[in-house]
Amino acid sequence: MTRWPIATGRTGYEALLGLTVAGLAVASIQSYALVWPAAALPTIAPDFAFPLNQFAWWIIETGFSPVFPVLLAACLGAWLAALDEVPDLRGGRQWGYLGWLLPIGLVHAYLFWFGDLLVPLAIVGLIAAAGARLTVVSQLIFGTGLVLATLAVLLAGSAMTGLVDDSMSRAAALGYPPDRVAALNSLYQAGFWARLPANLGFALMNQLMQIVFLGGGIAGVMLIAMAALRTGFFDLRWPDLRYALSGAVALGIGWPLAGWANLHEISTGFAPSSAFASSSAKLLATPLIAYGYAALVMLACRAGALRVPVEALGRLGRVWLSAYLLGSIVLVFLFSGLPGLSLFAQLPRAALLAIALSLAGAMIAAAWFWVPRFRLGPAEWLWLVLVTRTRQSLRH
Repeated sequence: MTRWPIATGRTGYEALLGLTVAGLAVASIQSYALVWPAAALPTIAPDFAFPLNQFAWWIIETGFSPVFPVLLAACLGAWLAALDEVPDLRGGRQWGYLGWLLPIGLVHAYLFWFGDLLVPLAIVGLIAAAGARLTVVSQLIFGTGLVLATLAVLLAGSAMTGLVDDSMSRAAALGYPPDRVAALNSLYQAGFWARLPANLGFALMNQLMQIVFLGGGIAGVMLIAMAALRTGFFDLRWPDLRYALSGAVALGIGWPLAGWANLHEISTGFAPSSAFASSSAKLLATPLIAYGYAALVMLACRAGALRVPVEALGRLGRVWLSAYLLGSIVLVFLFSGLPGLSLFAQLPRAALLAIALSLAGAMIAAAWFWVPRFRLGPAEWLWLVLVTRTRQSLRH
């Protein structure tokens, strides 16, 4: 997304997008610093034996992951709907923007971080963009149906995990016994180029999984966000009480569900037999928490007393792509970019949480000083040049 293309809804949209980018730094930190399954199966890393690290994992998995990827899909859906309302861009620029977002994401995924979100969002967005012209009712029906269908597929997968005997760990069932984990740790500690072949393989696997198994749900979230835009959600036209009550109810259900699910995983030692119950709770909690965060951000935008934090998040939202990519590159080089630094798999989760929160704060601070001086972020500038095929000024 570049600038919000219409006059209304900018404040709420940009603040939510800024919160999303900051939250993604926390949600994804384990995937930068540890072997891929260590986020979902933290017992494969030795630090998880300590209660403080268990608490850090619980915070990340309960309040951040996978909530913020859902919010990024919602922001993209709302932006596609807003772009369709601009007369001279109607139905034209959506594919142009997404078409160039795709190669940007491919470079990011295959060269830097396998967990890139841009590729699946761009591919699914190319299809979901057509939904911008459906009626609000149709968007809600199709969007909800796609989300529910995706949840059903994921629940079926977790039920199959429950068929594995508890004598075999989930890590072993996934093909990550201790010797393979140790080999991957050594590979990533060897430096940027040494881990590149492994990153290529993980990136391809991750993209296929997201598109095949999560693509319908991503499209559904985009359609629901399109409907939300047209009902005035992003325009701050809902009454304060509606934002407050709906957000509080969503979080009041979602947080306890997700919190219980993660505590249940810890208490059972991540046994395969516990997978279905915990996965079911987390899958139901994720859209509720995502909506709750969005509603409370809109409520904060309406509160004059919160003008400064809302403006800080809004500035980050205006340069979201630059923040997302540059933050990712920083984390890649911090953990596996420099041979000899060897931070990959060396830091406990409590330290990872502190690093992620610090990075989120640094993003907000950098955007606060950048936005008043420059019209676009570096990545947004490149994106706009590629789409329009014209020279663009970086400064105001």
